[in-house]
Amino acid sequence: MQPLKYLFAGVANTAIGYGVFLLLVTLLNMSPAYANTVGYGVALIAAFLLNKVFVFNQSTTNRSTIPKFIVAFCIAFAANQLVLLIGYQWLGINPKIAQIFAMITYTVIFYILNKKFVFSEKKQASKSCH
Repeated sequence: MQPLKYLFAGVANTAIGYGVFLLLVTLLNMSPAYANTVGYGVALIAAFLLNKVFVFNQSTTNRSTIPKFIVAFCIAFAANQLVLLIGYQWLGINPKIAQIFAMITYTVIFYILNKKFVFSEKKQASKSCH
């Protein structure tokens, strides 16, 4: 059930992030890399709240959760940017299409990091036993 919840939250975040990306690239002629950064920045707060509450069922936030979430985001986003840049700069793929492959890469990496590192059930379970 958790992967399905993550998928639903991801669709919401993707709609936000990709919508901002398309708006900036299409209407403002912004560089795809900069537009991608802004799009992910806008979606980051929604991603944290959806992952924390909806996907991983945590009602409280300990002090290490937000920094770990930011680290996980940075790693996944770096992979996203790399795929985007390779796609449109090196392979000549339209940036709007290259971003789709980049988002898939981001989604898989971010889910794994959130599950194993940020919102780890094992860590949460051991803390509740004390």
